[in-house]
Amino acid sequence: MKTFSRHIAVSLLIIATLLAFCPNLASAATVTVAIGNNCLCFSPESVTIHPGDTVHWTWSSSGHSTTSGSPGMPNGMWDSGIQSQGHTFDRTFNTAGSFNYYCTPHGACCGMTGTVTVTNASASPTPTPTGTPGSTPTPTPAVTTSPATNVASLSATLNGSVNPRGATTTVNFQYGLTTSYGSTTATQTKTGNTVQAVSANISGLTANTTYHFRIVAHNGGGTSFGADRTFTTLTATGPPVVSTSAATLIASFSATLNGSLDPHGLTTTVSFQYGTTTSYGSTTSMQTQTGNTYRNIVANVSGLMASTTYHFRIVATNSAGTRMGSDRTFTTLSTTGAPVALTNPATLIASFSATLNGLVDPHGLTTSVHFQYGPTTSYGLTTSPLSRSGNTYLNTASGISSLSASTTYHFRVVASNSSGTSMGSDSSFTTLAATGAPVVTTGSATTTTSYGHTRGMQSQTGNTYRNIAASISSLTTHTT
Repeated sequence: MKTFSRHIAVSLLIIATLLAFCPNLASAATVTVAIGNNCLCFSPESVTIHPGDTVHWTWSSSGHSTTSGSPGMPNGMWDSGIQSQGHTFDRTFNTAGSFNYYCTPHGACCGMTGTVTVTNASASPTPTPTGTPGSTPTPTPAVTTSPATNVASLSATLNGSVNPRGATTTVNFQYGLTTSYGSTTATQTKTGNTVQAVSANISGLTANTTYHFRIVAHNGGGTSFGADRTFTTLTATGPPVVSTSAATLIASFSATLNGSLDPHGLTTTVSFQYGTTTSYGSTTSMQTQTGNTYRNIVANVSGLMASTTYHFRIVATNSAGTRMGSDRTFTTLSTTGAPVALTNPATLIASFSATLNGLVDPHGLTTSVHFQYGPTTSYGLTTSPLSRSGNTYLNTASGISSLSASTTYHFRVVASNSSGTSMGSDSSFTTLAATGAPVVTTGSATTTTSYGHTRGMQSQTGNTYRNIAASISSLTTHTT
């Protein structure tokens, strides 16, 4: 009996030692990396994980791969192959090291590369076996500083990623002219056990100046600092800076072209070139932009051919030069087919009511549209059906009532025609408290004349939104 007890004690000691020195026995984390998310890039482009963790790649656009090695030199560790939007690919990393990878079509030409860094978690230096397991210490967050983007003359966007590793974590960026930094961005709070992208816009910078920055995250386990990175702001004025973004709202005969522009301190004209080849042949209307910050540029094009691939790029010109964004492509839908449904944010959210919104392309067939909603993603409630037809995206809205105050609701748009049914992504909103401060929105002025008269105070009650109008007088003509 004593020998048996001795064997049990030895076994417990061995198990306790293994648990203390083998952190891989803890729950493994899954890190998500988006591929081609409005850029020829992996987002985030570098991640830091521990042995046993998994990287989960998701395709935000088509025509990309995740292939281990360097551009043109695969090492055979993994290769997803070139995949389409919506595809996913997983790989679990069990050994420490740095693993480079790239996109086969875009690695060499466009620098579309990434890195997975696997580091061993710190082992406890003096394990003390005990018959009563103690509380598990909170792990420190894992952070990675990513390159700055939207670098302009006086502003930039700082980027990084954080894995809170299961604990509520605060995160921000330090930045300044040296590695002493001196400035910090507003604090953000993150939770969960996956890698999450973090970004912060900063302004008030000096033109043509090099800045240092890093990501910093803190939780109950301690503080983690990302590596130092640098960026250099643009000169005060210069040629425009442009980037072609993915096309959206692609229908059978129309689409929306997108890009970004920094006028770089000079009055700049901007447009899109588009056509069935890289010779383009068609141009959207010119738009004029000024300033020193990046802004989104959008142009709707119509008169396209169904089931056809189009090329496009953004082009901008100012007194310092002309710049062209990279070529992108999109393929229009067939003449008829299943509808395309997109869920948009809810609006006019009150205590007991809200308006649900969506976009629907009927895709050339008479289409029935409604919303599903409820306190969970099982929904349970449905709005009255609406009929839509045509080949362009149409705004669809339904008001709902009899909701509960201070309650979160889920909803999505659903569209059906003779070719199939499409469902938008799930979205959510939270109703207001039963009583509280009023909610107001300033609308546009209407019926602008030279003169008028002034209305007095108006009194309103209830829990729904209503339009409020008032005439004003004694204005000066031709005055803003």
